[in-house]
Amino acid sequence: MKKIRWLSIPLILMTLGLEFRVNAAEVQSYNSQGIVGFGPGSGVQPPVNPNKPDPTLPVFPQNPDGSKPNPGGNGSLTIDFASSFDFGNHKISNKDQTYLAKAQKYFDSEVLTPNYVQVTDRRGTFAGWNLKVVEKTQVTQIDSGPQKYKVLKGATINLKSSETASFTNEKSPKTQTISGLIPGVETQVALASTGEGAGTWVIRWGNDSMVTEDGLTTAVSLFVPGDTPKDATAYTTTLNWILSGLPTNVPN
Repeated sequence: MKKIRWLSIPLILMTLGLEFRVNAAEVQSYNSQGIVGFGPGSGVQPPVNPNKPDPTLPVFPQNPDGSKPNPGGNGSLTIDFASSFDFGNHKISNKDQTYLAKAQKYFDSEVLTPNYVQVTDRRGTFAGWNLKVVEKTQVTQIDSGPQKYKVLKGATINLKSSETASFTNEKSPKTQTISGLIPGVETQVALASTGEGAGTWVIRWGNDSMVTEDGLTTAVSLFVPGDTPKDATAYTTTLNWILSGLPTNVPN
């Protein structure tokens, strides 16, 4: 019995040694790479729904007169669309009056939305941008006939309850309420500081809760003083939207 025990020990050691040599086989590794690059985007970004601003789902806004809006800019920092405001037709009054604008209409849908302006930043620099608006002239008669009162003196456009919306998760630009545009004076609408405003952004005035059953929006209005004389004709003005990148510090 003792011989059997001693003879079994070398066999076990030999088996363990063989197993160790198999598990210690040599392993090598080698690294390769995948690479992709990006540059500033370009082209025209179509308008998006201001309530669901998905750039892959364009919409087709309609001007108050039923015409198509002008196309947006072509580049990496663009104004894509801005609503035109229709304040309706009213009887001449000698009292102060506030007239609400009609909500935004579309060619491809019966749904009405808040009025809005749309900006796209595809520069890829996160350098920020500034959006302003200027009323080019006071509200003036469209007709060139013999009417007596060519200008609605003291009439002011108001843009309230401004909100931002985007399909991205980037930091939002900041907006402000506009109480009374002054003809010829630039007024800030939205400011994207450095690190803000990348992608497509909508600045809308109000939301669906501010669109009335009559298709008006309480967030955009025209105030006309009662003592302003008026002819029985149509008046209009032009809003010029101005988008610019933020200035950069240039070393001396």
